Amino acid sequence: MKSVMRASARAQQGVALIVVLILLIVMSILGIVIMRSSAMQERMSANLRDRSLGFQAAEGALRYAQDQVLGAGNWHTQIPTAANCATGICPTGSDPVWVQVPAGTYDEARLAGAVPEYWIEYLGVGPGYKGACDTLPPSVDCQSPMYRVTARSRGVGRADVVVQANIVSRIPEPGT
Repeated sequence: MKSVMRASARAQQGVALIVVLILLIVMSILGIVIMRSSAMQERMSANLRDRSLGFQAAEGALRYAQDQVLGAGNWHTQIPTAANCATGICPTGSDPVWVQVPAGTYDEARLAGAVPEYWIEYLGVGPGYKGACDTLPPSVDCQSPMYRVTARSRGVGRADVVVQANIVSRIPEPGT
């Protein structure tokens, strides 16, 4: 009986070691997969943050450019020429001239090195105030100039975001 116990004990000595090694390999592979998954999640959240910051900067540049069209200059009576491209308002079909948004109008700390830019393109004229074209001769308020504003935020190693908006310029109410 003793010899039978010794023979079965000798046969089982290597099996426990093999089972433990297989479990160790399986646990190591599982740990590596979990680490890769968490690294991927971290990269995805960083990309989402960069895109969100880029979108906010581009949207801020878009709003700044809209204010330039609607509040600065006499763009409701003057058609832009190629010479006006230096100010960022270009005639239809011209090459884009990107203008940086002035410092202090965006969050410089979060967008280090990535100044938002805009470009404004004159599109022609569109409908003015309701009833303004009903009289002969038509009043000055019959048609309003239209512009396309394109804004972008770019940064090295960050998301590039471009947003656009079409604007019909403000014309004072008739009689004001």
